[in-house]
Amino acid sequence: MILSMTGYGRSDEQNEQLVMSVEIRAVNSRYLDFAPRLPRVLQPFEDDAYKLVKKRCERGRVTLSAKLEYMPGANNGMTLNNSKLKEYMTVVKEIQKTAEFDDLPSMGDILRLPDIFTSGDLNNENQIKKIFLKTLGNALADLDNIRLNEGKNIQADLNKRLGILDELSKQIQKLSANCNDENLVHYKEKIQKLIEDITVDESRLVQEAAILSDKRDITEELVRLNSHIDLFKKNMDSGKNEGKKLNFLLQEMGREINTIGSKTDLIEISHLVVDLKDELEKIREQVQNII
Repeated sequence: MILSMTGYGRSDEQNEQLVMSVEIRAVNSRYLDFAPRLPRVLQPFEDDAYKLVKKRCERGRVTLSAKLEYMPGANNGMTLNNSKLKEYMTVVKEIQKTAEFDDLPSMGDILRLPDIFTSGDLNNENQIKKIFLKTLGNALADLDNIRLNEGKNIQADLNKRLGILDELSKQIQKLSANCNDENLVHYKEKIQKLIEDITVDESRLVQEAAILSDKRDITEELVRLNSHIDLFKKNMDSGKNEGKKLNFLLQEMGREINTIGSKTDLIEISHLVVDLKDELEKIREQVQNII
């Protein structure tokens, strides 16, 4: 099972007092980056929200936004902070006196002042927290459903491309096996041409040609490449979030493919190596979306 890193979730809750709406968006990021955008009344519960998000989102930039509206006639539990209002008005009078003008802040200006309201009802605050966290939990469940569906699409594409890697590897293995004897003859002739004026024992000539041929052999690289592909499939189907491990395996595949390309003298294999690199890059792009 694969879980996409990107997704969107939303949930709404309502009772006789209020309506709570929560939206959560997740996009690609190497680590968990939590970005809450909460109204003032919900800001005291930011740590609780982070703990919930962290349980469901291991990686990604997660943006949380919430909206709280009270029903008409409902007691919103907010009390005017008279002492704070007096402090603000004292500052206003000092500014008036210093600046020598009589302007007063508007009602809208006063309502936007920090800490102008306090929560006068602890029970109401606890109720708001309970509804907020419940709504957030439902939004995260909605996010998971979307990420799971997207993950299925990613996994289908990865399986398709891993199949292409398998097929290309088999073609390279077949070409490599067919040209081993040819390589030995080729290197023997090349050495003879380089030392045509020097007498060399035939067995020594064959030995040197075999050493050169062995240095060009790509059997070990193909074995390791196929092993990495098999391990990639197992981790992808493990049911765990293995995005980081899959990235590591892709790096190892890339090393083997580069080595195969550098060791081969056969143009057909070189072309297949280009195809391998192309498919590997497409897989890498997809894996960036996996948690």
